Amino acid sequence: MKYQLIVDSGCDLTPELAQKHNVLSVPLKISIDGKEYVDDENINMSEYLDALAKTKSLPKSSCPSPGEYADAFMAADADWVFAVTLSSKLSGSYNSALQAAQIVAQEGKKVHVFDSKSASAAPLLIALKISELFQKDLGPEEIIRLVEEYIDRTQIYFVLESTDNLVKNGRMNAFLGKALAALNIRLVLGSDGEGEIKLFSKVRGSSKVALENLARTITDDCKREPGRLVISHCQNEAGANLLSKALEELCPFEEKVILPTRALSSMYADVGGVMAAFNK
Repeated sequence: MKYQLIVDSGCDLTPELAQKHNVLSVPLKISIDGKEYVDDENINMSEYLDALAKTKSLPKSSCPSPGEYADAFMAADADWVFAVTLSSKLSGSYNSALQAAQIVAQEGKKVHVFDSKSASAAPLLIALKISELFQKDLGPEEIIRLVEEYIDRTQIYFVLESTDNLVKNGRMNAFLGKALAALNIRLVLGSDGEGEIKLFSKVRGSSKVALENLARTITDDCKREPGRLVISHCQNEAGANLLSKALEELCPFEEKVILPTRALSSMYADVGGVMAAFNK
């Protein structure tokens, strides 16, 4: 049976990984001061991040329409299409993909949509797992069962250098954001398991201290044999490598994938942000 995997651009997928694992991506769009940026391989990230830093207004993101998803589903040369989207609690992408699945079902196209219940590094972790399952002699129902179990065990944590974009996007009180910066406090945030953001700890000190704290948090939470770890970062490869090195001593993973955030993830992570996703 032939399968195809499709993700939205809330998944921090690089062109190299997309080609290696035959993953197609449907982009979200971000509007900053009237200019629209399409979150695909053609985006100028330097220009985009500069616009994010300079704007005083609220950047707005829009998910792919049902029609855009339907076009991607119909174009897939496969017996079954599996889609992985941003958390349904953070974006309309999941519901849009579900509507598209219903549309193409009338044409005989078989599609299953997974709610990643997360964003950034975690949807990529899930996508890589699905790619692994495609290599085995499994039917679609078995793949769906195994992936849903995997999603339930997936955890993502992140540390941000700046909370400016969270404030701009209305996900943090402006006064709190300024107070954290003034007191040199960094937050260790993550998924609550249901697709929303939760505060796990507050760390006072340098970025290095915060990332070392994050490494200990991951170690405490990783109850299974450490498998794959995905670390994504917004222009902070040094921080991503620091986290990776700290985990080598505390909780060595079999495989680590380190890569930059795409535009949608960067809108929230801001420059310096580091995200880490694993299966606990």
